[in-house]
Amino acid sequence: MSGTPELAEARPRGQAVVVAGASAGGVEALVALVRSLPADFPYPVIVVLHVAPTGTSVLPAILARACRLAVASPADGEQLRPGHVYVAPPDVHLVVEEKHLRLSQAPRENGHRPAIDPTMRSAAAVYDGDTIGIVLSGSRDDGTAGLMAIKAKGGTAIVQDPEEALYPAMPLSAMAHVEADAVLRIAGMAAWILEHRPAPDGTNAEAPMSANEPDDDPRLTAVPGTGDLPRSAAGDGTRYTCPDCGGVLFERHEGNLARFQCSVGHVFSIESLSSAQGDALEGALWAAVRSLEDRAALLRRLSARAHNNSQPRSADTFERQAGEALDRAATIREAIQGTAEDQSIAAES
Repeated sequence: MSGTPELAEARPRGQAVVVAGASAGGVEALVALVRSLPADFPYPVIVVLHVAPTGTSVLPAILARACRLAVASPADGEQLRPGHVYVAPPDVHLVVEEKHLRLSQAPRENGHRPAIDPTMRSAAAVYDGDTIGIVLSGSRDDGTAGLMAIKAKGGTAIVQDPEEALYPAMPLSAMAHVEADAVLRIAGMAAWILEHRPAPDGTNAEAPMSANEPDDDPRLTAVPGTGDLPRSAAGDGTRYTCPDCGGVLFERHEGNLARFQCSVGHVFSIESLSSAQGDALEGALWAAVRSLEDRAALLRRLSARAHNNSQPRSADTFERQAGEALDRAATIREAIQGTAEDQSIAAES
């Protein structure tokens, strides 16, 4: 296998790594996956599930009960070992750096940390064609860009059969953008990997670089001709703002997949950007409702004080303004509730 001498020395020749990512419906999918792994499974397995950023994840304990391999959330700098399952902890990206796992506080991708894409990208950068990526059940499209990076390095792309997935959006997105090596039910994935394992002498050829190959680690772009710090991301500027930090989003394309990135480093697919915009808009609308209702309460206090001071005209004006504020708040409430109902209907259809 081609690669730098440092990477060749960092891991046994021919050693592969498996990265499995899931979101909604992912606990069931991951339990089924690790249950199918034999006790002598020869590769490290990295698992990424979208989890809440606070608290301690119980996923390692859940998977350990179903798995014959050692399962744990790794510490920063822990060495990758064959026959172990490593679960991404909450609120960090789990990335591969040479033969170690690192816990990164880098910006969220697709609204998540941990996210699947950075783990897959980093694994592909180290393991090249010996990277095996698996996209399991989930909503939207996290994992698609990561699987594209794996394929660009000559690695293997496996997608859960959408008919089996509790939430088929992630598998369907992966299939739409990546030429998968296998679309399988979970029960058959471990056997397929062992049957198609990389050659033990490490002779897998690295895939040629493609004009549409995604960046392994997108960097910020400095302003030409100046000594200033980087101030924009790669790609074309858009009118969209980052839902996480408010910065300008820059659009670039990886194959036929559109990606949006701000100068801070938050990254969104078009679907995750739409979802994040919806969340931000709802938050802004509720803030408007609160502000209008607070103003109405204050105006009514002013109205009452004006009445007590024998100022009926001022009291009537304050009361009228309070009523107008409450009317606007009610209109926004109806709009929010209507949007929620529309989204629910769309999700069911």
